[in-house]
Amino acid sequence: MFQMMSNDKLKSVEHRVVANEKGPRVSVACFFSSSLAPLTKLYGPIKELVSDENPPRYRETTVHDYMQYSLSTALDGAPRLLHLKL
Repeated sequence: MFQMMSNDKLKSVEHRVVANEKGPRVSVACFFSSSLAPLTKLYGPIKELVSDENPPRYRETTVHDYMQYSLSTALDGAPRLLHLKL
C-alpha cells in the first residue's frame, strides 16, 4: 500500500530472503494498521505527490477491499497493486 500511497515514489519488492554466510541476518518488519480507521476510509495516492506532470497511477480503495482482494488471490508472485492501476 505504501507504493500506491506514494504514487510509485516508493517501490514494493517481492519478499526474498538470502542468507549470508558471514554474520547474522537482520530482518525489519513494517506493519500498516487501520484498525482504528472506519471501513469506508479511502486510501490512494497522497495529494501532495500528485500533479499535472505526475498524475495518480492508482485508484483509491479501502483497506477492507484491498485485504479481501489480497486474501482471495494466489501467491503467484504477481503484484497485488496491479488491480488498482489506472
